Amino acid sequence: MWRCAIILLILANVRPAGAAELPALSDSTKPFSFVVLGDVHYTRPKFEVSKVIASIARSVKESQPPVAFVCQTGDIAEGGTYGMKDGKRVYRQASHDEMKEELTFAMKDVTERFRLPLFVAVGNHDKHAGGKAFPEVALPLLSHELGVTVAQNCYGFRHGNSCFIFLDFAAANFDAQAKLAGELLAIARAAGIRHAFLFAHYPLWTLIRPGFSSQRFTDSLLPIFKQFPVDAFFCGHTHNIAAWVRRLDGATITQVQGVTCQSSPELVPMEERRTLMMPREELSYYWGYLSGPAAGLFLVTVDGERVRVQLRSGAKVLREFEWREPGQITDIKKPEPRPSVAVTEAALKKATAATLALCSWAEDGAEIGVLLNGGHVATAQLGPTMRNSNAFASEKRIPIPKEKLKLLRLANEVTLDNPNRAIFGVGHAYLEIKLADGRTARTAVSNRFLFSATKAEGNSSGKTEGWKIIPPDALVSVNLGQSLGPMRLSFSANAK
Repeated sequence: MWRCAIILLILANVRPAGAAELPALSDSTKPFSFVVLGDVHYTRPKFEVSKVIASIARSVKESQPPVAFVCQTGDIAEGGTYGMKDGKRVYRQASHDEMKEELTFAMKDVTERFRLPLFVAVGNHDKHAGGKAFPEVALPLLSHELGVTVAQNCYGFRHGNSCFIFLDFAAANFDAQAKLAGELLAIARAAGIRHAFLFAHYPLWTLIRPGFSSQRFTDSLLPIFKQFPVDAFFCGHTHNIAAWVRRLDGATITQVQGVTCQSSPELVPMEERRTLMMPREELSYYWGYLSGPAAGLFLVTVDGERVRVQLRSGAKVLREFEWREPGQITDIKKPEPRPSVAVTEAALKKATAATLALCSWAEDGAEIGVLLNGGHVATAQLGPTMRNSNAFASEKRIPIPKEKLKLLRLANEVTLDNPNRAIFGVGHAYLEIKLADGRTARTAVSNRFLFSATKAEGNSSGKTEGWKIIPPDALVSVNLGQSLGPMRLSFSANAK
């Protein structure tokens, strides 16, 4: 009944929007804040993430300046469930009615928890069950909040001296979407709007999860960043958390990426466990973690020319940074660097355990032999991995037997044998050892992805995903059946 009442209210209070219109949520010139939530994944029937959202809402209730509204970067709903079939874990997408139920509950719950307007970008999970449920549920509610008819997943509004534009990562027509976004930004600039914030589910580029971006989506937006000074592009999708500034082809692009539904006890810097997928020389500012904090959110404050962003775990501020001009970021608060563990030859000889960690793509699975500095140390099974979602995502840890620890060196070479001529790739590789005093030391992460076949051999076998998602300059292929490597993995001899 509540949904019918809201829709009747919407129909009575909205007016049609033009092709490019920037409705005003508020004309106030006072400083204001807004919350940005990452992937939330409300899942029927228990909707347990509601407790996390309630906690976040309580944590920002007394914020100053007050929070004006909430932004969510997609996958507000899960849109399916995992189950077992024929002994395998499989994912079943929700039906259209189930999808509507999930989206309706999610948007109502966030709105009621915060008691604030909610603005959402569509996520890939939100498009489950054919993609029709999201516009059926979201667009009427967005229309009500803005007082105009929101007829598509791309829309915008202004609040005070700032404009906000939400994009569809998988728009039916990227050129038309980019044109509309450009028109909205032009309207904002003509009106003297100071700040511009963009929101979408997919990142423009991923830092560590290959295959989790869309080149067509990114390419469609690059001209906008060249033409307009965009303060920040907020996104999610990879379930990592990061902020960076990239300067590319005359554009300055700030991406802030978050996740709300997935947390870990400690924030592990990406570069400790993963290869960064973007050239570091193009990043004038960067930090990132493998997952988010508990009850994770960004609290963004706009005060005149100044924009301040806090990464928070509920009410606790973990990081804080600000800018007055897009891309010129100053850190206000950041954690102390995690100390590295120095390794000496003497300590290496007393190591009590060692592990090779890597991530793989192996659609059909693969059996590999692991050689450490020329000696065989393990046989391991990779995969199978789902083609488009788990490639190079899940970490495989391969123990090295105690009797083989004598093969360890400060500078190591790891080679992989492919006895069954399987087609696969490995990346994000590093060695981890346990020292006699109980401390853990790791090598730097390999900066290359190794493939067990050439691209032509992959094409002829119908296996092409790996080559599609890894940058060519980070990829090394061998002929099918040859050994892969060596990967050079070195321990640090100097503590920091």
